Amino acid sequence: MKILFAVMAVLAVIFFAPPVLKRFNSTEIHGSTDKKVMQSLKDVRHSMATEERHTFDVALGLLQKFHEQEGENAFANTVSGKSPTEVIELAKQEVEAKIAAGEAGFKQYSSWGDMLSKKVAEDAPKKPGNQQPPPPLRQSERTGRP
Repeated sequence: MKILFAVMAVLAVIFFAPPVLKRFNSTEIHGSTDKKVMQSLKDVRHSMATEERHTFDVALGLLQKFHEQEGENAFANTVSGKSPTEVIELAKQEVEAKIAAGEAGFKQYSSWGDMLSKKVAEDAPKKPGNQQPPPPLRQSERTGRP
C-alpha cells in the first residue's frame, strides 16, 4: 500500500510540475509592488539575449523615472503583466511623445533609435589610447629547460 501511495505521489508531481514551473519561468513581468516587480524583472532579464537586455534595461530605467512621481507602486502597475517587448514599446511611445513635446531632457535626441544609439555609446567601456599592456606576472625566466 505504501508503494502504491509513493508511485501515485511521484506521478502527481510529474503531472503538476510543468504548469507550475511554467508560471515561474514566464517571460511576463508579475508583481503588485515595486519590490515584487524587481524580482520578476531579474528573472525575466536572465532569459534574454545581451543585446535585448540593454534595450530592455534602458526602457525600464526610463519608465521608472517617468512614473516615480506618480506615487508608490506606480511603476509596478505600469509594467506588471507585460512582456519585455511590450515594456520596450511602452517606453518608446513615451520617449517619442516627450521628444515631440520638446522636453528639455530629450531635445538632444531625434528619435527612440537615436537615443538608444547614444546610450550604447555612453555605456561602452572606454580604453585609453596610450595604455601599455600589463607586465607579466612573473619577471624571472627559467633557463635550461626545454
